[in-house]
Amino acid sequence: MKKILLIVSSILINCFCYSQTVDEYPFEDIYEICGEETLELVTPENYNIIFWYELPFSVENNSLIHTGNSLIIDVNSPWANVEQIAWEATDGENNLYSTTQVLFLDYPTAQINIENYSSNERITICENDPDITLNATTNNPNDLYQWYLNGLPIENENNSSVNVLELEYNINDENYFYVEVTNICGTEESEEVSITINECNCEFNIPNAFTPDGDGLNDFFPEQKNASRNEEVNINCDATIYSMIIYDRLGRVVFNSKGEINKPWNGKRRNSNVNCKEGVYYYKIDYNLNQFTDQDDSQIKSGSVSIFRKD
Repeated sequence: MKKILLIVSSILINCFCYSQTVDEYPFEDIYEICGEETLELVTPENYNIIFWYELPFSVENNSLIHTGNSLIIDVNSPWANVEQIAWEATDGENNLYSTTQVLFLDYPTAQINIENYSSNERITICENDPDITLNATTNNPNDLYQWYLNGLPIENENNSSVNVLELEYNINDENYFYVEVTNICGTEESEEVSITINECNCEFNIPNAFTPDGDGLNDFFPEQKNASRNEEVNINCDATIYSMIIYDRLGRVVFNSKGEINKPWNGKRRNSNVNCKEGVYYYKIDYNLNQFTDQDDSQIKSGSVSIFRKD
């Protein structure tokens, strides 16, 4: 079997066109041709009385028939739409017969469609919003897909679509998606799609009592934040920043954290070691619920908190 692959540069279409010449018997069952490629089927040497014709053959339907030594087929050829091609020839002693089918495939195209959104916009959603499905639109039913999230391939996501909120995305940050589409004609990557996924229902939970007795449980109001927290690990609903003032029943300030972010009250009067008595105190907290999301407006909450101590 001899195959010759010629690469011809075409300025008009600004791409490579491939011409494949096949000189073999029997012909393969199927030849797959990409885009503007050309396939030439050539009768081997020493054969004559050659016939090419389409199957199913019908005189009434003016079925195609050709008597040349070779048959050239491209996407614009009338043979491109033939269901099957038959070839008959003789070497003077033996009559030979073969059939083949030519399939024309498009080069892969990779585009992402998002229902109700444009793929060109920067999309922002909440984590508890309805999911978003990314659909890869391609031309060939047998294309293969590989999805990428933030530059890394998504394992076991080889379908033409993915659901964003089912993936391991970055919370309160931009996430970048693209798809790689592959078939026998090559590989194509889509443009990136940007989707920011936020926690949108954050709450600052403030207790109504605490027990500052040094036992390591509920010793602070609000509960003391983890000292190791920083902006890199704090990008979530716990990213609240606050300052507060505490008053006694007479309206006197017993604690003021102004100028010190996220400093809880330890139940002592001002910055001394004098314990405040058991009872009810009143707070005013100025807080920013989540500085990393769209819930970054400053808010104020007032209320009462009770101190209880062990006997």
